[in-house]
Amino acid sequence: MMRFATPVSRYMTCEVLEAPDTTPLPEVHRTLGEHAISCVPIVDEASRAIGVLSRTDLLRLGRFETKTNSRGMLLTLPDVPARDVLRPGIITVGRTTLVVQAASVLLKHRIHRVFVREGDGLIGVFSTKDLLLALVEARDATPIGELMSAPAYTIPLDAPLALAADRLTTAQVSGLVVVDPDGWPVGMFTQTEALLAHGVLSDSPVEDVMSPAMVCLDVRTPM
Repeated sequence: MMRFATPVSRYMTCEVLEAPDTTPLPEVHRTLGEHAISCVPIVDEASRAIGVLSRTDLLRLGRFETKTNSRGMLLTLPDVPARDVLRPGIITVGRTTLVVQAASVLLKHRIHRVFVREGDGLIGVFSTKDLLLALVEARDATPIGELMSAPAYTIPLDAPLALAADRLTTAQVSGLVVVDPDGWPVGMFTQTEALLAHGVLSDSPVEDVMSPAMVCLDVRTPM
């Protein structure tokens, strides 16, 4: 448990990529993809963080725009500045906040990362990936079956992309397990695949854009 009594500064990612509030949504989308990040803080002209935009936000906005304008593409991101659609406010912790406390913040707000603030600026980000590193170093022997979320949300291999993207939003999950006709897992359809497929026809099958990369573990596997 000592690992979880360590300040988040021990595990946080120090580089924080920010975007001006004038940044158009399509550019925010490109930024997330190019840097392989799931969220970006939005700053005003005084470089103060005023909110965030995440993959979840882009997926929701893109699907709404497509449905509103009856377009055939999976996603259509409106060409508006980030300040018009961002979620105001930003959840932060201090650099001396303990890992266990930061984990509680993630759980309470159902988010995947929390930004680390010092003074008026952001100096890092502590994400679920960083939390996993703390778990690995702690050598926690708890079986994953005792901590896992259940059930796993699935989508058929031949389901249309529109259905898969909407299921991500309604289920409030970041990924779906893609299953074949026999119910066997064959891949993943996550927010990443959904955003990468923004220009694909919405009635295309999930199989066309899913990722075959996945890891299946026994419920008895130690954390």
